[in-house]
Amino acid sequence: MLNTFETLPLQVAEIDKKLDRLLSLTEVKPDRDFLMTIEQLMDYLPERPARQTIYGKVNDRLIPFEKHGKRLYFRKSTIDTWLAAGRQMNAIVKPLR
Repeated sequence: MLNTFETLPLQVAEIDKKLDRLLSLTEVKPDRDFLMTIEQLMDYLPERPARQTIYGKVNDRLIPFEKHGKRLYFRKSTIDTWLAAGRQMNAIVKPLR
């Protein structure tokens, strides 16, 4: 196909379709698994615990967490499983490397 002014609308439409497909693959979905900070976890948990309460649970290994460097993170899917299991999980999740 020759690249002429007449074929430009067809080429633009084809590029638009390809962009739509690419964007749908990279679109962030709200239910997607992600790491939460302590502030996000405080808002996410139903009882809205205080920061010190969460630190106490981390210290006692009562809540699943990940440490990346010196920072604490909480994986959403693991927290959801922990909540569904009646908060009985107490294994430490190793950080990804």
